[in-house]
Amino acid sequence: MKKIRFVLIQKQLGTRISHNEAEEIRGFQPHFICFPEYFFVNKRFDNQDQTPHNFRRQIQRIEKLSKNLKTVVIGGTTPELYNGNIYNTSFVFNDGELLGSYRKRNLFFTEVERITPGHTFRIFTAFGIDFGILICADVFKEESFTEMKRLGAKIIFIPTFSPKREESVEEKFKRDKDIFVQGAKISDAVIIKVCGVKSEYKEFLQARSLIANREGVIYRVNPEEEDKEMIIKKEVVI
Repeated sequence: MKKIRFVLIQKQLGTRISHNEAEEIRGFQPHFICFPEYFFVNKRFDNQDQTPHNFRRQIQRIEKLSKNLKTVVIGGTTPELYNGNIYNTSFVFNDGELLGSYRKRNLFFTEVERITPGHTFRIFTAFGIDFGILICADVFKEESFTEMKRLGAKIIFIPTFSPKREESVEEKFKRDKDIFVQGAKISDAVIIKVCGVKSEYKEFLQARSLIANREGVIYRVNPEEEDKEMIIKKEVVI
């Protein structure tokens, strides 16, 4: 059993980490930092658009953050240009070194015909721990969690783009249990879900970041904090 420190970056999409936020994160000395889905985008574009120049800039941002903070950064997602297609991809760096990437397999309806789905689940290793990534709508397929179990993931990071719903707190909490606690049971892994905050760029988002294991929700953002930017720092026994 290990105590693992996580930082969840619950911020507006397309923004940057400030100097003060970087110092706060550095002081916590996290093993892992996770950003929301579509965090590494250019707000002048639609979040599903990309250019070669901007793509290189976004990857450099993730690499630099990882190196400066000397930790593993799960770079939320950024649109990836490859062979004329655009993928919704999460890039993973450890202390400035690229560990690899994962392309979202199960697309949200607004991504269909614009984003090309990935085909392969992946496992990464850092600090002696195997971990995987699922992106947003991947969680709606039980196969995603069974594959994470088969591959041996002990942590599953889930960068998420969460549109606001009209629902009660009880309905929110039930959905957390039905999807994320159940997913933790299936995979026997700790779930780290990170969401973006609404802004003028994407005003319909709700930030419902959480941490869960097979026993239940370890941490969740309070309903009244779903519009609040937060640097969430948590230590969890894995």
